[in-house]
Amino acid sequence: MKLKHVMIVLKKEIKDLIRDRRTIISSIVLPMILIPLINIVMGGSIQKLEKDMNENVTVALSQSSNTAEVRELVRDRILSKNPNIVLVDADDPARAIENDEIRCIIDVENTYAEKLNKGQPIKITLQYDESKTKSQAAAEIVSMAVGEFSAEVVEERIVAMGFDPAILQPVQVEWENIAPADKGNNMMLEMLLPFLISMLIAIGGIPAATDLVAGEKERNTFEPLLTTLPDRGSLLLGKYFAVTLFSFVSLVAILVGLAIGYMVNPNSLTVGIDSGLQGIMLDPLAIVLALLITIALGMTFSGIQIALSTIAKSYKEAQTYLSFLMLATMVPGYATMFTQATDLSPVMFALPVMNTVAAFKMLLGGRIDYFNLVLALGTSIVFVAVTLAFAASLFKKEKVMFRN
Repeated sequence: MKLKHVMIVLKKEIKDLIRDRRTIISSIVLPMILIPLINIVMGGSIQKLEKDMNENVTVALSQSSNTAEVRELVRDRILSKNPNIVLVDADDPARAIENDEIRCIIDVENTYAEKLNKGQPIKITLQYDESKTKSQAAAEIVSMAVGEFSAEVVEERIVAMGFDPAILQPVQVEWENIAPADKGNNMMLEMLLPFLISMLIAIGGIPAATDLVAGEKERNTFEPLLTTLPDRGSLLLGKYFAVTLFSFVSLVAILVGLAIGYMVNPNSLTVGIDSGLQGIMLDPLAIVLALLITIALGMTFSGIQIALSTIAKSYKEAQTYLSFLMLATMVPGYATMFTQATDLSPVMFALPVMNTVAAFKMLLGGRIDYFNLVLALGTSIVFVAVTLAFAASLFKKEKVMFRN
């Protein structure tokens, strides 16, 4: 094995990948445009939906409750402090909900006035359509308004009895955030960005790996390549580094797209949920270690991709095998998505994919633990060695290399 031969093979494979416009467009250009575009569109839709659900909440009284007295009670007492809730007339409230003319129906029992005067509880029923998100949200908003009205009535009764309303609140709870200033609250960013980075770096080299071995077998160019001066070790490393490089180029392209999306709409990174970059103090050494762990993850999966592409008889068979790698990255990624920086365990730093997710969660959460980062880097190097050794063993087997 000679470095000169490895570089010759690497340059050859890079030129082949660059010439393949289909691979460049599908793996770099389109994701760089589509992923931030989808995030911006989804974020805008979510923000619009939330705004629509909380503003101009239209409600109506049930037919049995639609009297002047009930209307006055609902409009002037229950909804008076909630200008976003609009009481409208509806001849058929149930049909009005079905036609999206209103979102919720308020039904007040007929004996409400008598019970209020006697100090007895009254029953108010909120009718909504559970199949409609806006209707369900409206019922919750109106329920809070009814709760506020109930608290006002209780306070009025306590005052009428000559007592101080403060006796109803024997304990007051105050919230105080004692987290250090450098421990930001970036929950949505901690959930999405580490998962996205680990998944993209793990699967980014799939198109290149599929073409560089299985594709050459199908084009009948692999056997002539084996007769050239570079030995099989040099051929393997040349292809291996090309796949690794391609996976990082794909990741960088998509991250550039995400950065552009962030400049257009800062909430695009968190799919429309308000979550600014709060209190992130990036430690330089931790950044270096996290990047090295990411590089090692990319190299680990490049070895697996080369191995699976070598085993495959054809391009299509390689695509089938390599498609399972997406599942292999998504399962641990989703399993740790809701884990925050304070909940990370050393076991996560010793497992592939999870270690990259954990490293970036640690960075974004400001909870730096160098022991765990070094553990993740050490185990990652072991995974790289194992997968590369496995791919090298396949390159030495004639029955695998010449399967067709």
